[in-house]
Amino acid sequence: MGQAPIEDANARLTALLDATVDALIIIDGKGNIEVFNAAAQRMFLYSSQEVLGKNIKLLMPSPFSEEHDKYLSTYLASGETKIIGKGRKVRGKKSNGEEFPIFLSVGEVKESSHTQFVGIIRDISEQEQDRIEVQESRDRLSHASRLSSMGELAAGIAHEMNQPLAAITSYAQASKRLLQSATVDNKEKVAIALDKICDQAIRASDVIDRLRSFVKKRVAQRESVDLNKLILETVKLAKVDTRILDHQVILKLSQDIKPKLLADPVQIQQVLLNLIRNGIDAMEDLKGAPLHIRSQWLSDEMIEVSVIDCGYGLDEDSISGIFSPFFTTKAAGMGMGLSVSQTIIHSHGGTIYFGPSQPSGCIFSFSLPATVINQEKIEK
Repeated sequence: MGQAPIEDANARLTALLDATVDALIIIDGKGNIEVFNAAAQRMFLYSSQEVLGKNIKLLMPSPFSEEHDKYLSTYLASGETKIIGKGRKVRGKKSNGEEFPIFLSVGEVKESSHTQFVGIIRDISEQEQDRIEVQESRDRLSHASRLSSMGELAAGIAHEMNQPLAAITSYAQASKRLLQSATVDNKEKVAIALDKICDQAIRASDVIDRLRSFVKKRVAQRESVDLNKLILETVKLAKVDTRILDHQVILKLSQDIKPKLLADPVQIQQVLLNLIRNGIDAMEDLKGAPLHIRSQWLSDEMIEVSVIDCGYGLDEDSISGIFSPFFTTKAAGMGMGLSVSQTIIHSHGGTIYFGPSQPSGCIFSFSLPATVINQEKIEK
């Protein structure tokens, strides 16, 4: 083959590499850059002359730069692949020091005269920003839904707070009267009354803390959650709605094998509160009808939570749009509760669904990935 055909082939290869939208980089077995196409130059803000012959770590922030040599040496020594032949999200570093998210795919150049690896890199900054904006939008919607729930519960909140405040007033007035006649017996009664004042103040404080933690604006964050404990706390919160006092809440939770979630507890509580309040709404004309809440394992990795009412069930029109935004069967409802609940459950890797209950009513359930609480560690 003559010199001209080789030059033509090289020119075509260069044109092909420079025409690709993704950055393409070829390195040798030591990690030194041999090819740096036009897209890579635009992405990393380096000219090819500035990087050729230099180690690829130049384009990586910590800790990826430290990991790279280890991965490369492990592959060359044992053939164990951690990056080669796989794609993953990492971070790149531009010449100005700016870090940005990238998706990196790496492959080995076979039948080359020496060891070579090719990396195809895509800048995913826009996708990551879109993901962040979607998450922020979801958090804002979730927060608005919680505020709406508290607005609907305003009368119940006032009732829940008035009881301990009225008790505190009554005990304080009684203590004042007892102190006017300072006998030993009266001093003991005052001490008892002061203890009761403290108890009622703690009760009021607990109510405020539950409400404040539920409605405050916050960044969604996952943590290890005892599901049974979260359900019990949610039932306490639900009792702010005085209508629940007309119904018995029957809990049947998985006790022998207790479930643990990696979840945002406030968001899961929000879903459960929505379902409980919907169940109470469905039985508004059926005073005394029980509301059942149960949890059961669907498999070794999935737990199901169900809220079961004894109402009149759902008609066909309601069934078709039940999870749609702004769909509601309530005269004063926003129609966001179930839509937001579905978004929350899906973001946690679960599903939410409903069906008829027997002999009447409806079952709303959601399932989530779960693990088993290690009871032995708790007991120790």
